[in-house]
Amino acid sequence: MMRNDGPDIYIALLCAGAGARFGGDKMAATLEDKPLLTWSLEAARALGAPIMIITAPDHRPVLDGNRQEVEWHINTDAASGMASSLILAARHAQARKTERLLVMLGDMPFVSSATLRRLVAQTRSDSIVACRYPDTKLGPPACFGAVRLSVLLSLSGDTGARAVLNQPGMACGLDVTSEELFDIDTVADLAEAGQRQAAARHAGRMRV
Repeated sequence: MMRNDGPDIYIALLCAGAGARFGGDKMAATLEDKPLLTWSLEAARALGAPIMIITAPDHRPVLDGNRQEVEWHINTDAASGMASSLILAARHAQARKTERLLVMLGDMPFVSSATLRRLVAQTRSDSIVACRYPDTKLGPPACFGAVRLSVLLSLSGDTGARAVLNQPGMACGLDVTSEELFDIDTVADLAEAGQRQAAARHAGRMRV
């Protein structure tokens, strides 16, 4: 279903963080010889929807494949915190009159396309659906219906989507395995991600 001739789904892949705990730009790192950002991008591409990558002015994300297949948006206010990237994503979604905005993070390499499809399928134009973490809190990836994009526009500073998602009655939770929700904050996390992927490959549990 389309709304006002806009895309049914618009995907925002955020990678404008400073990477302070990592010691620099995480998106220039590789996981199993594949650029870190490519892992998330491959899952997003499987949905066949337009994708925007939001990055910081001084970041140089490394990608496999054709960089022209996605939209690149520079967040000139990235230093102010996560909220600026979410606001930028919401504004672009509104400009394109999309029905749903799917927000992903570039440092979560194991989120599957199947999980992304479930998030989108359960999101109406007036609802928000997010992943439920092991501690029962809700977090990204998350899908925002067009009517609910205003909640992202109200954020400021380093307040991320979790602050909104965990307000009472704000969002619905989707159960997702902790393996998929693994994120990379440090160099040690990147090493652990490599070990996890090797173990999954050995056990025949490749990401879908």
